[in-house]
Amino acid sequence: MTGRPTPPQAAPAGDHETGLRTDELDFPGQFLLWGMRAWLVAFRQRRQSGGHDATADCGIADEGFRRAGVPQAMELIDDIFSALAVAALREIDVRCPRCAYVSPDEALLLGAVATSQRTQHGVAWSALTRLLPQAAARNALPSLISLAVLLREAELTLKPLDAGKCAAPDLRIALAQARAGAPIH
Repeated sequence: MTGRPTPPQAAPAGDHETGLRTDELDFPGQFLLWGMRAWLVAFRQRRQSGGHDATADCGIADEGFRRAGVPQAMELIDDIFSALAVAALREIDVRCPRCAYVSPDEALLLGAVATSQRTQHGVAWSALTRLLPQAAARNALPSLISLAVLLREAELTLKPLDAGKCAAPDLRIALAQARAGAPIH
Protein backbone atom coordinates (compact mmCIF):
# COMPACT_ATOMS: atom_id res chain seq x y z
CA MET A 1 0.00 0.00 0.00
CA THR A 2 2.82 2.31 -0.81
CA GLY A 3 2.29 5.45 -2.81
CA ARG A 4 3.59 3.58 -5.85
CA PRO A 5 0.93 1.73 -7.81
CA THR A 6 2.13 -1.57 -9.23
CA PRO A 7 1.26 -1.66 -12.93
CA PRO A 8 -0.51 -4.90 -13.88
CA GLN A 9 2.21 -5.72 -16.42
CA ALA A 10 4.85 -5.55 -13.65
CA ALA A 11 3.12 -8.17 -11.50
CA PRO A 12 3.96 -11.82 -12.09
CA ALA A 13 1.30 -13.50 -14.24
CA GLY A 14 0.45 -15.99 -11.49
CA ASP A 15 0.13 -13.27 -8.87
CA HIS A 16 -2.14 -10.49 -10.10
CA GLU A 17 -4.72 -12.44 -12.06
CA THR A 18 -5.45 -15.38 -9.79
CA GLY A 19 -7.99 -16.14 -7.16
CA LEU A 20 -11.32 -14.46 -6.71
CA ARG A 21 -12.66 -12.10 -9.35
CA THR A 22 -14.32 -8.93 -8.10
CA ASP A 23 -17.50 -9.86 -10.01
CA GLU A 24 -17.73 -13.04 -7.91
CA LEU A 25 -18.21 -10.96 -4.76
CA ASP A 26 -21.73 -10.20 -3.66
CA PHE A 27 -22.89 -6.57 -3.87
CA PRO A 28 -21.88 -5.66 -0.27
CA GLY A 29 -18.41 -7.12 -0.89
CA GLN A 30 -18.01 -5.23 -4.16
CA PHE A 31 -19.26 -2.05 -2.52
CA LEU A 32 -16.83 -2.28 0.39
CA LEU A 33 -13.94 -3.20 -1.92
CA TRP A 34 -14.75 -0.13 -4.03
CA GLY A 35 -14.63 2.03 -0.90
CA MET A 36 -11.28 0.55 0.16
CA ARG A 37 -9.78 1.09 -3.28
CA ALA A 38 -11.20 4.63 -3.46
CA TRP A 39 -9.51 5.40 -0.15
CA LEU A 40 -6.16 4.26 -1.55
CA VAL A 41 -6.56 6.42 -4.67
CA ALA A 42 -7.29 9.43 -2.45
CA PHE A 43 -4.34 8.56 -0.19
CA ARG A 44 -1.98 8.45 -3.15
CA GLN A 45 -3.32 11.76 -4.48
CA ARG A 46 -2.90 13.32 -1.05
CA ARG A 47 0.71 12.11 -0.80
CA GLN A 48 1.50 13.49 -4.24
CA SER A 49 0.01 16.88 -3.41
CA GLY A 50 1.45 16.90 0.11
CA GLY A 51 -1.89 17.58 1.56
CA HIS A 52 -5.05 17.09 3.41
CA ASP A 53 -7.28 14.33 4.76
CA ALA A 54 -7.75 11.34 2.43
CA THR A 55 -11.46 11.10 3.21
CA ALA A 56 -11.93 14.58 1.75
CA ASP A 57 -10.78 13.18 -1.60
CA CYS A 58 -13.17 10.21 -1.49
CA GLY A 59 -16.12 12.27 -2.70
CA ILE A 60 -17.76 9.67 -4.95
CA ALA A 61 -17.23 6.82 -2.50
CA ASP A 62 -18.32 8.97 0.42
CA GLU A 63 -21.48 9.93 -1.49
CA GLY A 64 -22.11 6.27 -2.37
CA PHE A 65 -21.90 5.20 1.26
CA ARG A 66 -24.09 8.15 2.28
CA ARG A 67 -26.76 7.10 -0.23
CA ALA A 68 -26.55 3.52 1.00
CA GLY A 69 -27.41 4.76 4.50
CA VAL A 70 -23.92 4.35 5.96
CA PRO A 71 -22.44 7.87 5.89
CA GLN A 72 -19.82 6.98 8.53
CA ALA A 73 -18.35 4.15 6.45
CA MET A 74 -15.58 6.18 4.77
CA GLU A 75 -14.51 7.59 8.12
CA LEU A 76 -14.19 4.04 9.50
CA ILE A 77 -12.35 2.87 6.37
CA ASP A 78 -10.05 5.87 6.86
CA ASP A 79 -9.34 4.80 10.45
CA ILE A 80 -8.44 1.26 9.38
CA PHE A 81 -6.43 2.22 6.32
CA SER A 82 -4.62 5.06 8.09
CA ALA A 83 -3.35 2.48 10.59
CA LEU A 84 -2.25 0.29 7.68
CA ALA A 85 -0.54 3.22 5.94
CA VAL A 86 1.43 4.12 9.06
CA ALA A 87 2.19 0.80 10.75
CA ALA A 88 1.78 -2.11 8.32
CA LEU A 89 4.15 -5.00 8.88
CA ARG A 90 4.66 -5.26 5.13
CA GLU A 91 3.40 -3.70 1.91
CA ILE A 92 -0.37 -4.24 1.64
CA ASP A 93 -1.76 -5.21 -1.76
CA VAL A 94 -4.77 -2.98 -2.42
CA ARG A 95 -5.46 -2.73 -6.10
CA CYS A 96 -6.69 -0.01 -8.41
CA PRO A 97 -10.47 0.47 -8.62
CA ARG A 98 -10.74 -1.23 -12.01
CA CYS A 99 -8.71 -4.36 -11.21
CA ALA A 100 -10.79 -7.45 -11.95
CA TYR A 101 -9.24 -9.55 -9.17
CA VAL A 102 -9.35 -9.37 -5.39
CA SER A 103 -5.86 -9.38 -3.87
CA PRO A 104 -5.14 -11.74 -0.95
CA ASP A 105 -4.85 -8.71 1.36
CA GLU A 106 -8.17 -7.29 0.16
CA ALA A 107 -9.72 -10.73 0.71
CA LEU A 108 -8.26 -10.78 4.22
CA LEU A 109 -9.88 -7.44 5.05
CA LEU A 110 -13.20 -8.35 3.41
CA GLY A 111 -13.16 -11.66 5.29
CA ALA A 112 -12.48 -9.84 8.56
CA VAL A 113 -15.50 -7.59 8.00
CA ALA A 114 -17.71 -10.52 6.92
CA THR A 115 -16.87 -12.56 10.01
CA SER A 116 -17.24 -9.54 12.30
CA GLN A 117 -20.73 -9.07 10.90
CA ARG A 118 -21.39 -12.53 12.37
CA THR A 119 -19.79 -11.51 15.70
CA GLN A 120 -16.69 -13.63 15.06
CA HIS A 121 -14.39 -10.81 16.12
CA GLY A 122 -11.51 -13.19 16.78
CA VAL A 123 -11.10 -13.56 13.00
CA ALA A 124 -10.97 -9.78 12.63
CA TRP A 125 -8.31 -9.61 15.34
CA SER A 126 -6.29 -12.39 13.73
CA ALA A 127 -6.63 -10.75 10.31
CA LEU A 128 -5.47 -7.37 11.57
CA THR A 129 -2.47 -8.91 13.35
CA ARG A 130 -1.43 -10.46 10.02
CA LEU A 131 -1.07 -6.90 8.72
CA LEU A 132 -0.29 -4.74 11.77
CA PRO A 133 1.67 -4.92 15.03
CA GLN A 134 -0.63 -5.82 17.93
CA ALA A 135 -0.80 -2.26 19.29
CA ALA A 136 -1.89 -0.87 15.92
CA ALA A 137 -4.30 -3.79 15.41
CA ARG A 138 -5.81 -3.04 18.82
CA ASN A 139 -6.44 0.54 17.70
CA ALA A 140 -7.90 -0.48 14.31
CA LEU A 141 -10.13 -3.29 15.60
CA PRO A 142 -12.95 -1.09 16.98
CA SER A 143 -13.22 0.70 13.62
CA LEU A 144 -13.32 -2.60 11.73
CA ILE A 145 -16.01 -3.98 14.04
CA SER A 146 -17.97 -0.71 13.82
CA LEU A 147 -17.76 -0.82 10.03
CA ALA A 148 -19.00 -4.42 10.03
CA VAL A 149 -21.94 -3.59 12.31
CA LEU A 150 -22.80 -0.42 10.39
CA LEU A 151 -22.90 -2.32 7.09
CA ARG A 152 -24.88 -5.20 8.59
CA GLU A 153 -27.47 -2.82 10.04
CA ALA A 154 -27.85 -1.25 6.59
CA GLU A 155 -28.52 -4.75 5.20
CA LEU A 156 -25.11 -4.84 3.50
CA THR A 157 -23.98 -8.16 4.94
CA LEU A 158 -20.98 -9.62 3.12
CA LYS A 159 -21.01 -13.26 2.12
CA PRO A 160 -18.21 -15.19 3.88
CA LEU A 161 -15.22 -15.69 1.62
CA ASP A 162 -13.65 -19.02 0.71
CA ALA A 163 -9.98 -18.43 1.62
CA GLY A 164 -8.83 -21.11 -0.83
CA LYS A 165 -10.79 -19.63 -3.73
CA CYS A 166 -9.41 -16.15 -3.09
CA ALA A 167 -5.83 -17.41 -2.87
CA ALA A 168 -5.58 -15.70 0.52
CA PRO A 169 -3.26 -17.66 2.84
CA ASP A 170 -3.49 -15.00 5.56
CA LEU A 171 -7.28 -15.36 5.60
CA ARG A 172 -6.89 -19.12 6.10
CA ILE A 173 -4.45 -18.45 8.95
CA ALA A 174 -6.77 -15.87 10.56
CA LEU A 175 -9.71 -18.28 10.38
CA ALA A 176 -7.61 -21.10 11.89
CA GLN A 177 -6.25 -18.87 14.67
CA ALA A 178 -9.74 -17.71 15.56
CA ARG A 179 -10.95 -21.32 15.73
CA ALA A 180 -8.02 -22.08 18.02
CA GLY A 181 -9.12 -19.30 20.35
CA ALA A 182 -6.90 -16.35 19.44
CA PRO A 183 -7.32 -13.72 22.17
CA ILE A 184 -8.78 -10.32 21.48
CA HIS A 185 -6.65 -7.73 23.26
